[in-house]
Amino acid sequence: MSDGRESVSDAMDWLLDSFEADDAVSYAEVGGVYQEKTDLVVTGDGPRNATEFTETGVWLRVFADGAADYRYTNSLDEEGLRDVADRAIRSGEVLAQEEPGRFDAYTVHRGTHGGWADEGIHARTLDEKVAAVEEGLAAADDLALDRRWANYTDAHVEEAVGTTTGSVVRTTLDRAGVDFSLSLDDGPKVSRHAGSTAGAAFLDEMSDAFAAAAADARSLSNADPVDAPSGETTIALSPEAAGQLFHFVSHYLETDTCYMGMSPYAVGDRIGPEDLDIEDGVRAGSWAARAYDTEVKPTTPTRLVSNGRIERRLHNTTTAAEEDAYPAGNSVPSLGFTEPPRIHARHLEVAAGDADTEALREGADVYVERFGKPWFRDEFERVQREGLFPASALYARDIDRKSEDRPDCGSAAFPVAEAYRLDGGERAGRLDGLAVDYTPEVLETISRIGGARETVTGVCEKHKSRLPFAVTAPGVRLTAPLREKA
Repeated sequence: MSDGRESVSDAMDWLLDSFEADDAVSYAEVGGVYQEKTDLVVTGDGPRNATEFTETGVWLRVFADGAADYRYTNSLDEEGLRDVADRAIRSGEVLAQEEPGRFDAYTVHRGTHGGWADEGIHARTLDEKVAAVEEGLAAADDLALDRRWANYTDAHVEEAVGTTTGSVVRTTLDRAGVDFSLSLDDGPKVSRHAGSTAGAAFLDEMSDAFAAAAADARSLSNADPVDAPSGETTIALSPEAAGQLFHFVSHYLETDTCYMGMSPYAVGDRIGPEDLDIEDGVRAGSWAARAYDTEVKPTTPTRLVSNGRIERRLHNTTTAAEEDAYPAGNSVPSLGFTEPPRIHARHLEVAAGDADTEALREGADVYVERFGKPWFRDEFERVQREGLFPASALYARDIDRKSEDRPDCGSAAFPVAEAYRLDGGERAGRLDGLAVDYTPEVLETISRIGGARETVTGVCEKHKSRLPFAVTAPGVRLTAPLREKA
């Protein structure tokens, strides 16, 4: 077929046959990917770098000598496939991982999932997509801006995944997202992400995200900068800021992170008040939704925190076998498939409380609308999160055995991107240049949980793998030190 789908299928079959015949391979997963993609940038001067293209490739995760290696290639000829397969096998054999990984060799899946889009994102033209972004940015026409910028990307993804144990699933996913910023002349930069797997419907919904960001920028521009309180401070977080915080905390519930000695929490620990419940789910059409993960496991909901205590960690098949748990589809592929899949949450759902906006802000000195990227205080944690890591989760234990105790693990400075001083629950000026000092005990100080929830989306990086995340959360009131941003 001229569109490349047949070459992807042939390459996938060739690799599976090759791995099944190789005695050095104990297990392998192979994915064939056909993508129709868009990437465009729009600024105040109009569109630029507007491109549409098709990408075909295969990814493979191979267990050899008890360790896993991951590869992705666009070279679908036999010579290229043989080279990438040989390199994956050699890499697994030389990793010298102390404990051999286990995998699911007994359950076999046959499944298809057509995605959540009534109309695929690839059905819309490039001009329509450019027009939707330009219309969105026009919501800020009345603001005094130093710069306005948006990067829109989408991909119509047709993927087939097969394993050497006979599992095969076929999925379709229409993922579209936009990162954009409005840089105020007299205030901070307002940055946002919006995304969906609902297909072409996202183009119609995108204007709401731009309008909301413009409204927030307007409020910040109209507020005068004021002095901030220092030290221990009662802080009210918007649902979006709370969502960012809960996403950060969810990384410490990933089993490979725990194996690496980088989590301050264990199953059974109290992490917050008794009315704090957190579930990792798969909301249809969510930016982070998938029907199956890279291990051909159906993605199912799982309760992580119940009554303020940690009930379960996030697993892939290997760590679930180690912990006598069942994997729920948390081996999340990286965006673009170029880097290994990682254990990661999909769509966190934080249960609502009973506090309205007035009750949430009562007694609070600061209201935070959004955070910036957190800065980890522990150098080892900072380096490991940003560095390369094999596709084998159990290798994390080898790293932990070589490291020392880290008292600052789980602590970070959360820069405040958008915040206000409160006076009697009302906004009384804009706060700039501050950071919240987060420690593992901060969630235990939550004193109120809001009744209204909002969803925040984005992309985070774990060991070079770029992963989508989504959190639906209520606002919360908590206590934490507030400091000047370093």
